Amino acid sequence: MKSNRLVFRYSLLFLFLSTFLILALLFNKNEEIELQKNEVKEKNSKVLSLYKKETLEISELFFFNYVLKNEKLLAILEKPKKDEQNFKEIEKIYEEKLSFFRKHNIKEINFYSILGKPIYKSSFNSYDESLNEEHKTLITKVAKKFNPKVIFAINDTSASLNYLKPIFNKDLKAVAVFEIVMDLPRLSHNSFIEKGLNVEFMIERSSLKSNVNQNYFKNYLAHHINPNFMYVQSFYKNRFLTNNLPLELLSEIKTKMKNKQNFVVDYRIKEKCFITSFYEINNSSYMMLTVECEEYNQIVERYNIYIYTSVLISFIIVLLLFLINLYYYKYKITKSKLNNISKSIDKYVIVAETNLKGKITYVSQAFCNVSGYKKDELIGKPINVVRHPDISKKFYENMWEKLSTNEVWEGEIKNIDKNGNSYWVRGNILPIFDINNKKIGYRSIRVNISDEKQLLKVNSLLKRDLFLKLNEIKTRDKMKIDQSKIVLMGQILDAFSNEWKKPISNLSSKILAFENSVNKNTYDKNYLTNLSKELSIELKILSMHLNEFKTLFSQNSNEDKYSVFNAIKTAIASVPQKDIKIELSGDENLETFGVSYDLRKIILGIVYNSFEEFRKKRITSGKITISVNRTNENILIKCKDNAGGIPQEFISKIFETGFSTKENLSSRGLPLHIAKLIVKKLDGDIWAKNEDDGCCFYIKLITRDRRESKRVQ
Repeated sequence: MKSNRLVFRYSLLFLFLSTFLILALLFNKNEEIELQKNEVKEKNSKVLSLYKKETLEISELFFFNYVLKNEKLLAILEKPKKDEQNFKEIEKIYEEKLSFFRKHNIKEINFYSILGKPIYKSSFNSYDESLNEEHKTLITKVAKKFNPKVIFAINDTSASLNYLKPIFNKDLKAVAVFEIVMDLPRLSHNSFIEKGLNVEFMIERSSLKSNVNQNYFKNYLAHHINPNFMYVQSFYKNRFLTNNLPLELLSEIKTKMKNKQNFVVDYRIKEKCFITSFYEINNSSYMMLTVECEEYNQIVERYNIYIYTSVLISFIIVLLLFLINLYYYKYKITKSKLNNISKSIDKYVIVAETNLKGKITYVSQAFCNVSGYKKDELIGKPINVVRHPDISKKFYENMWEKLSTNEVWEGEIKNIDKNGNSYWVRGNILPIFDINNKKIGYRSIRVNISDEKQLLKVNSLLKRDLFLKLNEIKTRDKMKIDQSKIVLMGQILDAFSNEWKKPISNLSSKILAFENSVNKNTYDKNYLTNLSKELSIELKILSMHLNEFKTLFSQNSNEDKYSVFNAIKTAIASVPQKDIKIELSGDENLETFGVSYDLRKIILGIVYNSFEEFRKKRITSGKITISVNRTNENILIKCKDNAGGIPQEFISKIFETGFSTKENLSSRGLPLHIAKLIVKKLDGDIWAKNEDDGCCFYIKLITRDRRESKRVQ
């Protein structure tokens, strides 16, 4: 108990020391990471400015070379004609240059009137004056200024950086507004390749709905980081990083985006460290800049090493202190334990020690209890004081011969106590050596087995009585089994006698009719031919019943293990009627014991009964489904049709002898009352009930070998 408290105290010391060091290291680690994040944030904050600068430079160069120097264009803008005509003339000017412009990330070039009406848009094939009000207002404002303007905009196909600049005539009067739309996905893709940045843009869903034509809204997808924001469906996007962000980080990002904050997050994916900066471009858009940060990874790995090292050092220090304290504690309790063990051995283990001459030098209290002597009566006396006269002198000579060669003797000995009572012990005798490895005596460790010997004697008597009882039970069981077979045979004979009555009655009636025809001389060749066929059919039915009866109690080699699925499959294959659909499914590996012919006849009887119902009710889409499955330790066969079921007042009678709902007697299949007897013979069961649109028969068969339950005679 004290040792447990010692472990607990030093465990607390270890936890306190290691926790203090870890917290200190984590504090320093977070400080360094924050510095690293701020550096990355500072670098990333310049990316949008670089995009705008690049857009301004390309657009100014384009404006100077392809707008101001194009007199034909200026003439069209200064003296506009019809809208469609203006569109076609400007299209001719730029149609050959558009593919070249797109190589420089230029997505569109557009011209507007100073009132915000579209004149030409390169993304359209024909003139279209549609323009959202927000963009129209922006154009009218730009038309009143001399300096160009670069803005972040959302259009029908993507997010973009738009360069807007008014066009003035010679009188410095604004005649139009020129616009270049830079392909922002391609710009961000180039940044990813050149600067190692993964750049993404997210636009608030509500802003998109108000600023984008609904026909083009499908070009945007909900961003998985925040479903309230969407991104452009583009092949430039590399979504590997953001698609693998941890759930807790996603929750933090959503909260900060809701509060319209600019922020930075760090995370690890597949042993790599990344830092993502979130910048709000306007009230409805965010730019995400992700960069792999090797310095971050180095900080994390370095401090992980520091933490592991500090924990290890704490553990070593605490362990040394613990071992020093524990050694002293164990030294104190060792004597106490040895004393307790010695007392327990003395009390419960039969131990005796002798010198080389066989005189007793030590005995345990247990030895005294079993022998009836006191310790002072035994010390110094020869060990043969407890020797039983039934044990031969030769037995002890062999024992001492083995001990003299320093071997261990093991065995059972019959002794005698002080009062002359016998007792048995099992144990071993081994030599005792001093510190110089010199033999000084012998030690005997024994177990009292007197009760065990008595139990063996009683057990032998019980075995004899049990053998006699088992023979008596086997005889009675055999008589009961024979009686059971006789009862079952009687039931089957009753069932078959009822079946034999039908063909015998038919034969009698036909023979009587033939005698009347002979007496009246009214028969002819056709009559005799038909009579011969009818008599053959009835004789065939009678022969079939006799063959079925012969198989019921046959004890030949056919009564063995067989596949239930294959037996049913064989029965179905013999059905001549192919217009009825029969489906078989289930476990093909299930096996039972018995005669497979019996099961085939039962299945055919059920199938032919269903055929009869289909015929009576004129059902053209008849279907029978049969399944074979295991349930607990049995096999369950389910046979269901869609013939409408059996009337409820008949369902409890269908297995009774002589009961039938058929209009005409048929020889096909096996009557249900005989099927019941056969299944009962197989230790199984059969029942029926209406389900859905038809009747369902259930057959339960056993999987264990019934022959195993028979006792060996």
